[in-house]
Formats: sequence, C-alpha cells, structure tokens
Amino acid sequence: MLLVFSIFPLLLVIFTGYGLGKSAIIPRSSWAAIETLSFRVLIPATLVLAISQSDLSIARFGDFGVALVVTLAVLCAVVMALRLLPFATLDNPSFTSLFQAGARWNAFVALAAAEQFLTGGIALLAVAIAVLIPLINVVCILVLATFGPAKVRFRKVMVTLIRNPLIQACVVGLFVNLGGVQLPVPVMDTLDMIGRGALGVGLMAVGAGISLRRLFRVDWRVAPGLLLRPLLSTSLFVAIGSAMQLEPVQIFAGVLVFGAPAASNGYIVAKQMGGDADLYADIMTWQVALSLLVLPLWAYVLL
Repeated sequence: MLLVFSIFPLLLVIFTGYGLGKSAIIPRSSWAAIETLSFRVLIPATLVLAISQSDLSIARFGDFGVALVVTLAVLCAVVMALRLLPFATLDNPSFTSLFQAGARWNAFVALAAAEQFLTGGIALLAVAIAVLIPLINVVCILVLATFGPAKVRFRKVMVTLIRNPLIQACVVGLFVNLGGVQLPVPVMDTLDMIGRGALGVGLMAVGAGISLRRLFRVDWRVAPGLLLRPLLSTSLFVAIGSAMQLEPVQIFAGVLVFGAPAASNGYIVAKQMGGDADLYADIMTWQVALSLLVLPLWAYVLL
C-alpha cells in the first residue's frame, strides 16, 4: 500500500501550481511561457539524456511499441464508433475534441509518474513518446481536417511534426544512441541539470491550468471523454500487454501513457482548427482529477 501513497508528491506539486496560479503569485499570463519552457527545453533535455543512454533494442522494446500502437488504434476506433450510435448526437466540433481527448496524452504527468513509480521509467516513456507522438499528431490533425472547417495539407502536417520539440529530442537521442556517439561529460551534466526541473515545472504548469469551475459544469459529452481516458484506455493496454506477455514494468509504463490526462496542446489545436475547445478543456480538467485516482490503483495491482 505504501506504493499507492507515492502519488501524493505528484498531487502536491500539481496543487502547488494551482495555488501559485490562483493566488497570482505567478500571474496566469506567465504560465504559458513556463509551459513553453517545459515543452521546448526542459522535457527535451530529459528525453535526449534518457534515450541516448538507454538500451533501445527491438528485442527489448519492440513488443512494447506494438502494444502501444494497437491500443491507440483500438481507442481511436471506439471514438469513431461513437458517431454511429443513434443517441450520441455529437456535432463535428464536439466529436473532434472528444477524439483528441481520447488520443492525446500529457507527457508531463506521465514522465513524472514514471520517475515516481518505476526504476528506468523515463527510458520507457521516452520510447512511448518516440512511437506515439508523431502518430497521434498525424491522426488528430487528419480527423480535424476531415470533420472540421479547416483544411490542412500534408506539407503542413509534416512541418508541424518536424517542429515538435519532443520529436526533435527523440531524433537527437536516437542519433546519439544508435550512432554510437559519446556525448562529452559537460554536455551530459548540462542536460541532467536542465532536465531536473522538467517534471516539477511541468506538473506545476498542469496545476496552474486547472479550473475548478469546469469541474462543476454539467455536460454529458464530458462522460465519454472520461470513460475513454483514463478508464477504457488503461484497461485496454493492460489486456493487450498481458496477451503479448509484456513485463509488468512495461505494462505499467503503458498504463502511465494511457492513464495520463489529455495534453493541453489539444486545446490550442481545437481552437485553430474548428474543434470545441471549451469541451476539450472540460474533459482535460476532469481527466487530471480522475487519472490521479486511477494511476495509484493500477500501481497497486501491477507492481
């Protein structure tokens, strides 16, 4: 049971961010820059260091990557099927936001939980980021382009992927790892120093973005978003991972991926491409609260 209480440091860091934002000690207008710092500098430094130093052989992580992709495909198929239900009267903006909320995941929360619960968890999450982030971005943008008013060309999709700092960090880490490049000690120490602040700052940014007012908005469309993530998504991965005989550590790493709340960048994409941004924010806020209950339960079951 002590393992379950390991979630409390994550909660306290998130609540610290919420308190800092709510009290205006750090104005809400400043949190966008803080989140950008985490997304573009701190998390990438962590990923480069973790990937460059990890054993990334196909024999070790191949099945893990396949399980991640299969789970994502099933999850996306379930969301698509919701449009066929006669009682699920979802308009296009609502549907695209629900799709994004089911597919996207917050790397800040997942990485912090991995460090808290798993030895070597950062390396496993780095593999998940390298496998899923490009795929999720392509699929979400295609769905928004198909069902929304904005039409997106393939070139723009590729440019968006190339400019994603997490993808760039994965590419650099893979180049160093697979190319047998030995980073100088001062460079590795620098990446380590920068990366130490990544998870704490990222979680505080998540907390600062929480709106308790959204938790009390009554909207039936929020419920499918919570069923998809973190409830159905984590159960799906555990079932698929167990069927593929993944190691318990890998199964729990996948649970962190699919149990983490939706990423905040989906809100921006929804606003830019005709989705229901307010619905996305409502689902994401509830997912933060629910994921912090679900993850320690899975930790108790799996670890």
